[in-house]
Amino acid sequence: MTYSSQYTSRLQALILNRIEQKNLSHAQIIQSMGYQTTVKTQTKAIKRLEHILLSAELELTKTGYDFKYSSTEFIHALCEVLNIDKSTYLPLLQQLERYAHKVLSATTPTVYADIVFSEDFHPSFMSMMAVSKFARVWLEDKVRLLDRCQQRQVIKQLIRAHYTTMTGNIPFDGIINGYRVSFNNNDGQQEYLYIPADFA
Repeated sequence: MTYSSQYTSRLQALILNRIEQKNLSHAQIIQSMGYQTTVKTQTKAIKRLEHILLSAELELTKTGYDFKYSSTEFIHALCEVLNIDKSTYLPLLQQLERYAHKVLSATTPTVYADIVFSEDFHPSFMSMMAVSKFARVWLEDKVRLLDRCQQRQVIKQLIRAHYTTMTGNIPFDGIINGYRVSFNNNDGQQEYLYIPADFA
C-alpha cells in the first residue's frame, strides 16, 4: 500500500465509522449539510454522497460541483456535520488533495513509430491517414499515474510488441526506424525520448 492510499483509506474509514456511530441515514446527512429539501436536489445529493463513501479517494480524483459544494468543500462539510475534529481530518484531507492534484494533472505519454518510406512513395492526405493508425502505440490511461521509470518499462514492452506485429505489415512498404515518446513533466514542460528500432 502506498503512502497516499494509507491516508485515503484512513479518511474514508474515519467518515464511515462516524456515520455508523451516529446512526445517521444519508438523507439526514444531506439535510444537515444544507441541501434544499426538494426531492430532485435531495436525490442527486444522496447519490453524490453514496459515490463518495464508496471511493477510497472520496471522489476527489474527479472534478465535481453541484452548485453548492466543490469536491473538497463537500468533504469539509461532511466532516463538520459528523463532528469530526478539524485537527483530525484536515491533515488526511490535505494529503489526499495533493494526491488528487497529481492524478488530475497527470497525462499519458504519447508514443509514435518513426516510419520511413521509399523514394517512390508520394504522400497524400488519404495515404497518411492510412499509415497513421499503424504508427500510434496506445497506452492505457493508468500508465499516467506511474513514475517515469515504470512508464519507460511499460513503453518498452509495448514497443517490442508493436514492432514485432507491424514489421512487414505497414502500407506502402513503410519501415520503422524507431519510436518517438513524449512525456509531460510536473512543470508543464515536455520531455522527449527516441528509442531506435534495434532496441525492439
